[in-house]
Amino acid sequence: MITILVVVMTMVLHTLAGDRLVTNIVVAAIAVAVGALAIWFTVWYFLERPIRILIAGMMKIARGDLSYRMSVSRKDEFSIVADSFNEMTSKLELLLTDLREARNYLEGIVESSADIIITVNPAGMIQTFNTGAETALGYERAEVIDQPIEKLFADPQERDVAIAQLQDSDNVINYETRFLAKDGQVREVILTLSRLRGPHGFPIGTFGISKDVTNEKNLQKKLIQSEKYVAIGQSFTAIQHTMKNMLNALPGGSYMVRKGIEKQDWEILSDGWDIVAEGIASIREFSKNLLMYVKEWEPELKSVLLGDIVSRVEHVFTQNASDNGVVFKTHVPDDLPEIQCDPSLIQSAIMDIVSNALEACLTKEYEEEETPQIDLKVTHQRETGSLAIDIRDNGPGMTEAIKSSIFTPFFSTKKKKGTGLGLALTLRIVNLHGATINVDSEPGCWTEFRMLLPIAGSGQNKEDRDGQEGAGH
Repeated sequence: MITILVVVMTMVLHTLAGDRLVTNIVVAAIAVAVGALAIWFTVWYFLERPIRILIAGMMKIARGDLSYRMSVSRKDEFSIVADSFNEMTSKLELLLTDLREARNYLEGIVESSADIIITVNPAGMIQTFNTGAETALGYERAEVIDQPIEKLFADPQERDVAIAQLQDSDNVINYETRFLAKDGQVREVILTLSRLRGPHGFPIGTFGISKDVTNEKNLQKKLIQSEKYVAIGQSFTAIQHTMKNMLNALPGGSYMVRKGIEKQDWEILSDGWDIVAEGIASIREFSKNLLMYVKEWEPELKSVLLGDIVSRVEHVFTQNASDNGVVFKTHVPDDLPEIQCDPSLIQSAIMDIVSNALEACLTKEYEEEETPQIDLKVTHQRETGSLAIDIRDNGPGMTEAIKSSIFTPFFSTKKKKGTGLGLALTLRIVNLHGATINVDSEPGCWTEFRMLLPIAGSGQNKEDRDGQEGAGH
């Protein structure tokens, strides 16, 4: 184009060669035109064209074509820009590939999970619904997406309770609730709910993972029912066995009574009657304990000093222990706080343990220098807000097998004399007061019971207080 312009101007100059002024003007105009044209070309080639190429490349990247690369053969500043652009695109493509793989991996985990995984937006509408949810609840995800989450709850108020718990933290763990399947069946689930937050920390929804435990719950109910039947059978067997042991003495005693009457032998008659009376007393005691064990207790809580209860126990046992050569000592501080309890029940529990300790001491053959002894000590456990009652004897001790069974109803080591309900009743009393009882022993050496009674009284629910869940070890 410049060549043509120069030729045209040359022809004009030849024509106007006779006019020098005009010639100078034309030459000047040609020079300006050529200079402007040169500047335009330079700008276009070195600036506008590369910018257009760069913009075109960026538009391709914006449309998702990350495979695009700028091809530049020049060796100038634009080539540096092009190389940087290509390098940036390569890194962006690699990063996006990694993100896609990570997303696919996470989606694979969610989809392959057998658990129910659902996300909900702030408006309470379902956003995602995985395969595990489809299997457990019978819905296709298209049926529930953008539907209110309450649709899945057997009782929508249970979701409100779970959401309310999110006010204190961003997680609700192991919340038991019920989902309603498409076929109308109720599914028992354990829900873990988490609040979803965006990059700036604002809530953007909730994320719930639920495990369907319907089958486990049904099996548990059947197991509990089966265990109840087994327990009833075992109880009847134990009662029958205990009654048989008690009744075994009556035929022999009644025979001696009859013979004493026939022979007018008052000594035989007296011995026989003592046997019969002892058997009747044992049956009466067993019946009383059995009724106490099965009845529903309502403790009469009062503010009392534990020292007063221990004094009454000491009054009952000191002389009896002394008559049998056993030393009975009590240790009660004067500054103990009052405790909330049913004093008659706590006294009964302490007396049963002391009575067992006394009987244990009487069964052991002591060395010459050893004295049978029972120590009852009360201490204030300030760190736990409780009073500890420790009852220790230096009797024959217990094996691990016996120690693990002593709180079991109808278990007894006293052969024909024991009912097996004494420590079972003690455990119920302990549970009734929200307390704990532990036993430690060394065979042949000693046994120690420890009761920890909360000073403020029981904080347990009725089932625990009633002794359905043991606290003994």
